[in-house]
Amino acid sequence: MSSDEKQRIIEMWDGHIEKHDIRLKFLSSNATQEEQFDADFKENVLQSKKLTNEEKQEVLRYAEL
Repeated sequence: MSSDEKQRIIEMWDGHIEKHDIRLKFLSSNATQEEQFDADFKENVLQSKKLTNEEKQEVLRYAEL
């Protein structure tokens, strides 16, 4: 179960990065918004009850947070 959750979170991160790249292409990205998203994403991963501590760390390393 937690493996599925980890994969879902990683896919969400990849989707975010893809959208971020598109926004950068059209110069509609805001550094402050991006920093807040990163902080919120990290906090949500750390608070997840569905992931083990090891999986949380793996997701954060993948996201480079």
